[in-house]
Amino acid sequence: MTPTQVQTASTADSNAPTNVTWLEPMPRTCAIEDEPRWRACPAGFGEASEPPRVIGSRWRSLEPRVREVSAETRADSHVAAIVLRNENVLFSVSGRTVHDGVVTAGALHVTEPSAATRCVFRGPYDVLHLHIPNALIAEICRDFSGREVAGFSFQPTLMRDATTERLARALLAAERIGGSYGQLYADNVGIAVVTRLLSLQQAAAPERPKVAELAKWRLKRAIEFIESSLSRSVSLADIASAAGLTRMHFAAQFKVATGLRPHEYLLRRRIERAQEKLAGTSMSLVDVALSVGFQTQSHFTSVFTRLVGSPPRAWRLAQEHTPACDLKKRRASRESALGRRAYAASLATSA
Repeated sequence: MTPTQVQTASTADSNAPTNVTWLEPMPRTCAIEDEPRWRACPAGFGEASEPPRVIGSRWRSLEPRVREVSAETRADSHVAAIVLRNENVLFSVSGRTVHDGVVTAGALHVTEPSAATRCVFRGPYDVLHLHIPNALIAEICRDFSGREVAGFSFQPTLMRDATTERLARALLAAERIGGSYGQLYADNVGIAVVTRLLSLQQAAAPERPKVAELAKWRLKRAIEFIESSLSRSVSLADIASAAGLTRMHFAAQFKVATGLRPHEYLLRRRIERAQEKLAGTSMSLVDVALSVGFQTQSHFTSVFTRLVGSPPRAWRLAQEHTPACDLKKRRASRESALGRRAYAASLATSA
């Protein structure tokens, strides 16, 4: 149950009792908890004593191993999943495969209530799950449109929306604010996420892209080449050549297939590899930067901060206090050449 506090007040109104005692919910923490189980709802979610609100939880690991998990969405809520780092997954809902292969950061999926979900993670992952009460969706619709909507109605596919991704990352910042202001911030960002999802649902279906999606076998070659080249200078022409296309045709098709430009994909993979080294080894920041293809530490710090949200030194220190990521286990796995090869291979397995 949600903790409560008892308050007593005197009133000057002669018609009212001299002492009034009431129960008022204590502010719940705005911290986004790491999930003990995939898609597990945080404690206190959906309690009748609380107003409906979006609550986030995080599923993350840097381990380069295969992990299979399953869960069922609660009957009284939806789950919006926002991918925070590139990963390789086999994801299915109600027995139907939604995606099999590489997923880039920013990918979004909304799961309806009472849906059975299953996922196989092939290597490291980091996903923010937003648990959205059906009551909150109905309340927002009633307030803004005068009608109630039972829930979201999206196609059973992965989506991309830059605004939702930015809101999700903004929600992570609530932990740094803390206290009642942090909770107020988190609650309002949660409402913004629901409002954005409702607007996406009402929007007209987008036109089919004029550029064809990069063929899977070409995408596999490109990803394999990028994975083997993270420590050295790589040009767009080099990646395009590995995929067997000209630079101009490759860039457009790669973005349709992954949602990212090749250079942005390369930067994200370099930063993700850097995170693995920062968390699992004692290498200096300069050595980490050089080992993932950056020419200077300042450029590395700038890109790392933009993509992760905090400087590399601060991020490394924070990992020592993250129970979901055991430092000793990560050191052993990070310095295992077999583990690194297995992870690189998994990224290309089903691309």
